[in-house]
Amino acid sequence: MNATAWRRVHEANGVRTVLRGLCAATVSLAVLSCGSAPGEVRAPPAARAAESAAVSLRAANATTRPPASAAASAVEPSTRRTSQPGAAAETEALGSIVEILATVSARRELPDKFPVIGSEISREEGIRRIIEKTKADVPERVFVAQGEFFAALGLTPPDYPFVEGLFALIEKNIAGFYDPDADRMFLLDDLDPSARRETLAHELVHALQDQHYELGARLTYQPGHIDRLAATSCLAEGDATSLMLDISLGSAFNVEADQLRLALMASMALSETGRTTPRALQLSLVSPYIDGFRFVQTLRERGGWAAVDSAWQAPPQSTEQVLHIDKYDAREPALEVAEPTSSALGEGWARLDGDSAGEQGLRIALEQWLIVRDASIAAAGWGGDRYVVFQRKAEAGSEFAIAWRVRFDDAKEAGEAASLLKKHVAACVERPGLGPLAWHRDGDTLALVAGPYRRVAGKATASPGASCTQAKRWLATMTTS
Repeated sequence: MNATAWRRVHEANGVRTVLRGLCAATVSLAVLSCGSAPGEVRAPPAARAAESAAVSLRAANATTRPPASAAASAVEPSTRRTSQPGAAAETEALGSIVEILATVSARRELPDKFPVIGSEISREEGIRRIIEKTKADVPERVFVAQGEFFAALGLTPPDYPFVEGLFALIEKNIAGFYDPDADRMFLLDDLDPSARRETLAHELVHALQDQHYELGARLTYQPGHIDRLAATSCLAEGDATSLMLDISLGSAFNVEADQLRLALMASMALSETGRTTPRALQLSLVSPYIDGFRFVQTLRERGGWAAVDSAWQAPPQSTEQVLHIDKYDAREPALEVAEPTSSALGEGWARLDGDSAGEQGLRIALEQWLIVRDASIAAAGWGGDRYVVFQRKAEAGSEFAIAWRVRFDDAKEAGEAASLLKKHVAACVERPGLGPLAWHRDGDTLALVAGPYRRVAGKATASPGASCTQAKRWLATMTTS
């Protein structure tokens, strides 16, 4: 195991849910690989144990597949379920997938149902495949909305090239990915032997998940259900990371989730791409691994891998259930939350996109303003949420505005979150580029609005008339009293 900082970007759901937690709508990246990535900074020796946790990049397709039996009959055996001479040659070139799959299957206590075929491809080919999948699976408006959500809340710079930045980050950090539609693994041909083996081990867990639990179908993008998809992604990544650590460190219980987070974030900060990646995006990339790892480790402490398999049979339905095992045990559902409207903004506004960020997404956003501990405490009372990105087209460019309504479990929890937030964030601030950012708590509800602002040729400026007065009128429509 070399000492390179993790350089893996994971695309779950077609790069979909880039923020699985936050606005997880469709582009899910998540970091990192143990192996060397071209030109990246190596981690200090103290971080080596944690570095071995996350490996490779998985590009899970966003289209729903038929049941395994139907899929098997619809695909030629030479490309899917059986070993053919060509596939055997590819396997040998990859460093014995058969051997590593046997080890992974035995340690994971999950038998492989059929061989996994692998291919080595160039870095250019890898990013090309990912971009093609993403464009085919994810509506363009979702990417636009994601970028505006982050910008409007101040989670990225106003003029940050959201989509370009995401794909640039992937291209620099990709190590490999597993495509559940084809039951085929792809590894980059510039990995060193150690990185290749680590990547294979992680991705082969995803292959087993797909064989037993239809991973691709479970991660299919569904508008309105992003938090549930995020929870499934946490389970998938926690499962694969836990097994990966068993193999690379002898036991995943030799690493704490907090160590994992520190090593990942430090590694990102030291890398060339990390230095230009906004912190909220970095958190979005690593959170599925960290939160999922903690969840899976708790399950394993209770009942070994059998308990993890049981979780696949009844997966968490929200990131709240991932973050609080007692709420998973109780199958506590998310609270119903009415979607915000744009009525206070005037005529011409239309809903571009909207969904639920979940507790994980709320925590990621709050970390922009609060220290890590306070952000976790404030988000812990999450009960449900809905956000909407609104758009009004103009002769030159478009105007955007964001509304986010969060319901807490009760008024006390909402009050605690508001008390922490008001120490660092004014009730309203007018920004020259993005218009007002305002929030208000009423009972068990915390409402936040941002904008309106106009974007022309990528540059954002506050819309005429955008003010705290307008923002407060909008907030009044989102609270109960």
